[in-house]
Amino acid sequence: MTSIDWRRIRDRDRIARQGVDSVADTGLRGSLPAPKRRPGKAALRADLAAAQAKITRTIKCDCGHEGTAIVPASKARARLRCSRCGEVTT
Repeated sequence: MTSIDWRRIRDRDRIARQGVDSVADTGLRGSLPAPKRRPGKAALRADLAAAQAKITRTIKCDCGHEGTAIVPASKARARLRCSRCGEVTT
């Protein structure tokens, strides 16, 4: 007398009833994702230049209004206008 593998029979019936998804459809490959690449020196230098190209300035007006503005480095010493009273400030 032979033994019956009920696990295989249950699996076959379940697959016939519910269907089966292909592993290829899920996008999983079986290996870990590639690690993130470290940015090169040129990219880091470009980021630094972009950050230094903008300067934060605190502007104080005679009317008592005070604000912070981000201006390009070329306009660091520019005269700006107060948003409250409209006077030109330094």
